[in-house]
Formats: sequence, C-alpha cells, structure tokens
Amino acid sequence: MDELFAELFGVDSNIAINFFVSGLEEMADTKSRDEMIYVASILAHYAQTSRCDISSMPVLANLSEVHDEFVLVQINDPEILEIGGSQILLFAGFFRDQMSLRHNVNWFDSLGQSFYIRASNGLREAKKRELLEKMAESFPVWTLRCRDLHRYYRDSRYLIKPN
Repeated sequence: MDELFAELFGVDSNIAINFFVSGLEEMADTKSRDEMIYVASILAHYAQTSRCDISSMPVLANLSEVHDEFVLVQINDPEILEIGGSQILLFAGFFRDQMSLRHNVNWFDSLGQSFYIRASNGLREAKKRELLEKMAESFPVWTLRCRDLHRYYRDSRYLIKPN
C-alpha cells in the first residue's frame, strides 16, 4: 500500500507535463505539437505551484484577480504579459465551466489573445516570438481544448489504475 501512495504523491515536473501532454493528445486535432507542449507545460506548472509561492508570480485565484493584476495596470513586459495569458488559459480554459458562471469567458479569450500578441511583439528571440504568435492566433481553440480536457479528467477520475 505504501508503494501505491509513494507513486501517487511522487509527481515531478516530467510526470506532470507528460500527464497533460497525453491528455491533450487524446483530444486529437492538434494543430501544432509545439503549442500542445506549451499548453501542457502551463497546466503542469500551475498544477505544481502553490498560491502562496513567493519565489515567482503566484497562481491567482480566478479571472477577477487576473483582471485586477493584468488589466488595471499598464504592462509592457513580455514575460509578465505571457504570464497573464497563461493564467487566463488556465482559468478560461481548464476551469472554464466554473469561471463561466461568474465571468464572460469569451471576453477573457480575447484578452488572453491580446496578451500573447503584445508579448510576442516585445520579444527578440524568433522561435519564442513565433510560438506566442501561434498561441495568440489559436488561443480560443486552446481554451476549449483545456475545458474538454478538464471534463475528460473529471469524468474519468475513477479510472486511474495502479501498476
């Protein structure tokens, strides 16, 4: 029994990202593998980051906090804009069903797109700039895929089997 719990609680970043990559692959119709891995890395990062983490920008609680932190202030830093876009992807995507009860998630989709566009415009590195441009273009698609992934995980939560 202890081995089972050790395996369940022993999640590192590689296991977390592979968990989300495999889930997104099951959603099929993936435009870009780079985008899929990027989205999986966002989900894995926030799955392992505490709201109380002060070593970096913490995970916010909901879209209201995202609005207050990223919209009410003028931000031009590409890294901060990317973080804002990633948090919108988390909430307006993975937690879309819950957030849609209190927020206009379609408006947040367009806000996430604008964050990624602005972030890409401020980058010098061509490969990262291209990835963020693609994310901006397909942001609404990814929020829906994340929503579908959350539903899939929620509906299949009893299907996790030990080795």
